[in-house]
This record gives sequence, C-alpha cells and structure tokens, in this order.
Amino acid sequence: MKIDTMKYISELLESINRCLLPKLDLNFEERTTHIEFDIRNKNLRHNFQLLEQCLGDLDILKTKETSAIISSLLILYKELTCDCPWNNENTQEYSKKLNIYFELLCGLRLDNILQQNTNFDVQEIYDKSLDVLHDKLTYDNFKKYPGQIEVYCSIVKDLRKYKVGLKPQKIFPASLLLIDDYINTNRSKGLICCLSILRCLEYKDFDGGNYYEVVYRSLKKTFIEKDADITKLTHACLLELCRMFPSDVKNAKLEEMYTGILDQLYTESNLQRKAECFKFTKHIIQLHKINCVSKNIFRTIICDSLDVCTNEAVAEILLPSTLQCLEEWIRYCWCIWKLHSDHKIISILFKVLYACKDEDLATHMQKLLITLITLCKTDEQEQIIADLEKAIDMENNDFNTRVETIKQEIYVNECIFE
Repeated sequence: MKIDTMKYISELLESINRCLLPKLDLNFEERTTHIEFDIRNKNLRHNFQLLEQCLGDLDILKTKETSAIISSLLILYKELTCDCPWNNENTQEYSKKLNIYFELLCGLRLDNILQQNTNFDVQEIYDKSLDVLHDKLTYDNFKKYPGQIEVYCSIVKDLRKYKVGLKPQKIFPASLLLIDDYINTNRSKGLICCLSILRCLEYKDFDGGNYYEVVYRSLKKTFIEKDADITKLTHACLLELCRMFPSDVKNAKLEEMYTGILDQLYTESNLQRKAECFKFTKHIIQLHKINCVSKNIFRTIICDSLDVCTNEAVAEILLPSTLQCLEEWIRYCWCIWKLHSDHKIISILFKVLYACKDEDLATHMQKLLITLITLCKTDEQEQIIADLEKAIDMENNDFNTRVETIKQEIYVNECIFE
C-alpha cells in the first residue's frame, strides 16, 4: 500500500510539473516569442486532465506528503493566474478549475491557503513553496523561468497576510537575483519584493547572522541607478533596512548613505530623481541627526537647488522636497548655523519667495526664514530687519505681505527672548 501511495504522489507531482511552463531554451528577454509557451498551452488540456485524474486517485488529507503536494499545486495555480504573455483565457479557466477542485477535496481554496489557520501545516507549505521556486531560480537559470519569477513575486507580495514565520536567508535569494540584474523590469520586481519582505521583518529576524549585509550590498548597486522609479524603490528598501541594522553598525551605514546621497544630489540633473533624492536625504537626516553636521556640501546643494526653483515649472517638482529637507537639517544641525558663512541660503530663500506663486510653499519658506533669522545674533537680526525695510518698496504686493509677516514674527520672537 505504501508503494502505491508513493507511486500516486510521484505521478501527481509529475502531472503538476507537466502543466507548468518548462525551462526556456533562451533567457526570457532574448526573444519576443518562445516556442515553450506554445508547447505548454497546446498540451495543457491533456496534462490538466491527467492532473485531475491523479488528484482523484489520492487522498491528499491522509498522505504524509500533503505539504509538498499543496505547495506544488499552489505554484501551478499562481503561474496559471498571472497576467503574462504565456497565459490566455484557457489558462485562467484551468486555474479556476484547480481552485474549485482543491476546495472540493480539502474544504478550502488554494488562492488564500497561506492566509488561513487550518489543519494543514501552513508554515511547511510556505517553506516548501520557496524551496521549489529557489531550486529553479538560480543565478544561471532564473531568467529561463519567467513563470516561476511571477509566482515568487505573487507569493512575496502578500507576505503580511500569511500565518508564517520568516527567515531572511530562505526568502530573499530570488529577489536579490532580480535586483542584481541589468534589466530594469527585473530590478523593479526584485525591489518590490525586497520592500515587501523588509516590511514584514524585525531586527530579531536577523539574529545569528549578518544577512542584512547581503541585502545592503544588493541595494547599494541600484542606489546610483538613474531611473526615478528604481531610485524611489531603492530608497524605500534602504529606509526599511535601517530598522534592522544592529546598533554597532547603524551609524556607519547611515554615514555611508548620507555621503552617497549628497554626492548624487550635487551632480544630479534629472528633476524627478533629484526630488526623490531630497526626500531620502530628509529621512536619513531624521535617523542620523546631529552627525549630519560633518558635511558642509549640504548647504551648497540646498543653495543650488533653491536657485533653480525661481522657475515655476522647476519649483513645482523640486521645491517641496528641498524645503522639507532643509527644515529637517535645521532641526538637528542648527548649532552650526552662522550668518557670515550661510547667508546665501537666506538670500536665495527670499529670491524664491519673491517668485513663488504657491501660497503653501510660500508659507513654508516664511517659516524657514523666520527660524534661520532667529538663529542669528541680535545685531545680525537688526541688520536683516533693516534690509527688509527696504524690500517693502518692491512692486510685488504678495512679496511685500510675506516680508511684513516675517518681520512681525521676528519682532515677536525678540520680545519673547528679551
């Protein structure tokens, strides 16, 4: 009886495998069409019938290989449902049939099996699914299994919903392979997966090793990529990873990231990407705090960015993130502010304030100017006030009103501290 059961299990797993996309002869991106897609779809009806027959011959609920069978069925289901070039209306129908058939046999659906507390060992099903996927998604072969890549992405996408424990070394490998690839679509998929994983992890999950370093090395490679979407995803991943850094390495990593992002901001010409870099810098300052005083280039970068924001179209993209970043820097690094060396920031802020047509941004600049002027010595404040008196004569009524507001607030602050 044991021999018959093992035979049925072997036949079932083989029938599942025949319904999957076979390994491609060439990497997915090397051709627009692949003969393997046509072969799989042409034979899917026959192979699916064999699968149904094998399922009928075996009592899944009573076999010791339940987790292996369900994980393979789950992979097949997800491959059949993904919106990809190798699937069509027929494959969608087969996925629905598989879900219904499994529900009849086991009393629950395949599409949410990892999200339920059941009599099945959900952790084991999840672990075996990843093992099966990573057996194929290796450095040499992962691009020849596009269907399995989509399955991996689909599983990882819903991690938060699963009733399972996570181990970084078990779940990250495929996402890191994708991140390290030269094709941006793969990089994007890998980063999305990486972000989903990191959001589900805690510091304790990295206990007993430094796998966080493996992830960090991969993210460093995309850190300098010029694509704005890749930039945004990389920054999100790095910020999540910062939560997991041990205290003895955290400052060094933050300093490395702060130095790296300032280098990029200094040379970046793409406005969309530059805005993303400023957003990231703001978060790094929040984490690195007073340690950010060591980089004088920050103030040069702020001045250069503000200077181009006198153009309304540029300001719409760049000004909000620039002001937020400056505000964060002032919050933690105000102690090194000196009018004689940093007066250019005040001058350019007034210059941008004069041209600004957005009231919210203007209000933000007014608050920053009030803060920076208040940080000056008393005699310096008096000189600035005297200079502002002359500004009231300008023909820009909005600017005159804004300057008057700044003056009044400074007067109030002076009275408070006298």
